[in-house]
Amino acid sequence: MVKLNQEPLVETGLKEMRQIYKEFQGKEIGNKSVNDFLATSFNDEALLKRYLIGRKYRPQHAFDTLLSYAEVRFVKYPEMFPAVLPPKELLLRDNQPVFGILKGRDSQGRIVGYFRSGAWDPSKCTLEELAIIVIPIMEKALLNKDCLNNGIVFVHESGGMGFSHAKHYTFSAIIRFLNIYWHSFPLKVKGLYLVNVPTIFTYIYTMIKPFFPKKLQDRVIFFSTTSRKFKELHQRLSPDILPTFLGGTLDPREANDPEFIDLFSGQ
Repeated sequence: MVKLNQEPLVETGLKEMRQIYKEFQGKEIGNKSVNDFLATSFNDEALLKRYLIGRKYRPQHAFDTLLSYAEVRFVKYPEMFPAVLPPKELLLRDNQPVFGILKGRDSQGRIVGYFRSGAWDPSKCTLEELAIIVIPIMEKALLNKDCLNNGIVFVHESGGMGFSHAKHYTFSAIIRFLNIYWHSFPLKVKGLYLVNVPTIFTYIYTMIKPFFPKKLQDRVIFFSTTSRKFKELHQRLSPDILPTFLGGTLDPREANDPEFIDLFSGQ
């Protein structure tokens, strides 16, 4: 939960981060765009605080995460950070969201995100295009105190998922998502709940699992069928905060938090 006295940790951590950055500058290495981004970032104390808090006040880890973000943005995957985003309407299927962050919090005060992979229409857009839209949403989530201090849990709901969806979950795509969301964002991912998992996705996960960080492996939980009507999921997340497609009591529009994305504005 939220720490009561962050100021001394923040002050000391920022001082150490700046020293780490000074030493990095002295090596005169790296891509120019990366170095320019870091120079700008170290003039933005609020941004540095987010990385420091998100990495539990560990200055080296915070700096490494910020450096990794710069590298994925400007060197490794610049195509994931285009100047113009794909339309947000791609996050809708039959006027219902396929991705969102909920208004409600779990019992630990953590924000809850979800992706309905079976509801996404792969004939209209790729998984990569969806990920591009999601990146700025997750960047905005880091401005939220509940997310920054308490973390996030994420529900991947796979009902209706078939081969046309599964073929997008390639090894390179999953590694790319790990490098961006796990290694380059100061997110405290406290749980990844895989719901209604079909056999084909179980096979994909078995193949890719050895490449997951150990901490993430320990936080992945499978709920493989609908036979228990989300009973196991509801032991972790109250139905009172969940949309109906996760067995909750809320209409999907009501359940989503407009602070992060207005899925229905068409803007």
